[in-house]
Amino acid sequence: MVQKSNKPKTNKMGIRKFTYIITTILLSITITAGVFSGCTKYGKGFLSPYMQYAVSEFGVVRGRTATSYSMITDGSSVPLRIKWTHVYDSLGHSADDLFNKQYPVGVWTAAYNPLTDTNFATISAKRTVQNLQPIVINEKSGTLEANSGTIYLPTGTYTMDMEVSNEAGTETLNRIMQIVIKDGKPLETSPETGAFSNSLLFANTPTGKGTLFNGANNPFDLVTVTRFADTPNVLILKVTDRNGVPFNPKAGEFAKRPNSGLNPQPPFLQNLQDYAPDTYVASDTAISIKYPLVPFPIVSLGNGFNMYYRIPAQYVHIDSTSSWSANTAGKYYAGSTDSHYLGVYKDNLYDYSLRIPMRIQVPGAYQINVRILNTTHR
Repeated sequence: MVQKSNKPKTNKMGIRKFTYIITTILLSITITAGVFSGCTKYGKGFLSPYMQYAVSEFGVVRGRTATSYSMITDGSSVPLRIKWTHVYDSLGHSADDLFNKQYPVGVWTAAYNPLTDTNFATISAKRTVQNLQPIVINEKSGTLEANSGTIYLPTGTYTMDMEVSNEAGTETLNRIMQIVIKDGKPLETSPETGAFSNSLLFANTPTGKGTLFNGANNPFDLVTVTRFADTPNVLILKVTDRNGVPFNPKAGEFAKRPNSGLNPQPPFLQNLQDYAPDTYVASDTAISIKYPLVPFPIVSLGNGFNMYYRIPAQYVHIDSTSSWSANTAGKYYAGSTDSHYLGVYKDNLYDYSLRIPMRIQVPGAYQINVRILNTTHR
């Protein structure tokens, strides 16, 4: 009879499985090491040759500030250093000298606060003048920034080459941006900023009697705007009757329009004095202010960029006219020969109210003349 051995059996299947796992791990380590030792090591950073602008045309109105879109850098490593290298006119000739020349440009040195920076002195304290190229480029984002120095650039279409570099190298981007320099109104009135409005107020009250005209192509207001010097930054407003006789601001013949309501705050509708209280001057023939920067006004005080005035009843004869709700460009009220003429209002019944839209876009010295064609100075 054969006796069974009490010696435990060796688990051959378990040993094989363990050996297979160990062998697989060692083989994986060997392959991985071989792969890494055989790979090419890349340099630092990345610089794409396919950088571009979402909008490749930058429109600039001469003398005004403007900002382009930033550059799409296609995953390029930051920080970037972006600069323009060459500019060409529409004929392909170099315009480098034009764009390299520097001009005095007003810039901010501290943050602007519209609630506290309300006069020439406080705003000027936060401003300084630097000599800058008319269009500068933000070297990190590629944004083009036009300033008031563009007033000296000839109108036309230009193309710009740029150079972009980072730790990975340098890329030259030829003809990447087109710049269109065009003319615009250095001082905007109607229709860009608003519309002239003429109305009647019951004498010595803020209460309206009725609107004479409100809208584009105002037939009662013959307006001329003259930019007569590059410096200083001043604005002169002169208002006259149909014959060119000025209403005297110093004597109160041309005054602020009162606000309506009981104890209104502010007591007057907005006017130039609100925007430049420390430089406002009323003379015998006009009012004037010094302004610190453009665009001016910087922000509205609540009535758009409209300035409200009145001529008190004791200083003016006013024509009575039939309803005139619309008008065509270039057509003006002709007085007693006009088809709308009905006569002259009885004196001392009505103050004459005038709303003047205005915003200065380019630095300089300006005069606005407003000749009111349905009034005669008394």
